[in-house]
Amino acid sequence: MKQIDVVIPTRNRTRKLQQTLDSIPSCSNIRVIVVCDGDSHTYSWLKHNRGDVEARFVAEWRGAVYCRNSVICEVRDGLLYATDDIVFLENSIHNAFECFNKNFRDEDGVVGFVQEGNNFHPTGVALVGQKFLQRYPSKQLFCPLYFHFACQEVYDLCCKLGNKFVQAKEAKVFHYHPCNFPEEMDQTHNDARKFKVKDHELMNYRRENGLIWGLQ
Repeated sequence: MKQIDVVIPTRNRTRKLQQTLDSIPSCSNIRVIVVCDGDSHTYSWLKHNRGDVEARFVAEWRGAVYCRNSVICEVRDGLLYATDDIVFLENSIHNAFECFNKNFRDEDGVVGFVQEGNNFHPTGVALVGQKFLQRYPSKQLFCPLYFHFACQEVYDLCCKLGNKFVQAKEAKVFHYHPCNFPEEMDQTHNDARKFKVKDHELMNYRRENGLIWGLQ
C-alpha cells in the first residue's frame, strides 16, 4: 500500500467533523473524501473552508452505508473508513499504514484501529487493502441491506477467510460517543438509533444463516 483514501460520511456535524479533519495529517499520500448525507450546509462549508478535502453531496438522507459505498469505487489504493465523531491520535494513521504493509504485502487484509476509552467493534474504524476490496461487487465494502451499522460483516469475512485482520495497537482514535460522553448526544445520533434495532435484527438473521457480505 502506497496511498490512503480516508472516507468519512457526515450529517449535520460540522463542529465534530472539523475536529476529525484537523486530526488527519496533511501528507501527499493521504486523500480525504467527505460524503455529506443530505446535508447541504456542511457540503457548502467544506467547499468554502476545506480545500484539503474532496466533498461529495448526497441529496437525500441515505445513511452511512450508502455514503461510504458510493465513493469506494474512487479509492486508488488503501481505504481508511472513519466516522465524523472521532479524533485520530498522533501518528495513528501512520502506524496503521506501517502495520498494514508489514502484515499484508499482498494488499489483502484489514487493519483495525483501537478506539480509546471505548469497547467498540474492532472494525469500527479500519484500513482496508485494495485486493481485499476486490471481493465485493463494485468494491462496495458494506452490505447495502444495512442503513448505518454494517462494519461487523467486514470482520466476519476476515475471520472466515483466516489471517486477514490485525488490530494495530498503536493506531488509536478517540471516539466521542454518548455512551461515555452524554453531552455529545446530538440529532445525528438520535437519527442513527432509529435504524439500530433494524440493522441489528438483520445482522442476527444473516449470522444465523451463515451469510457474509463478500462471499455471496
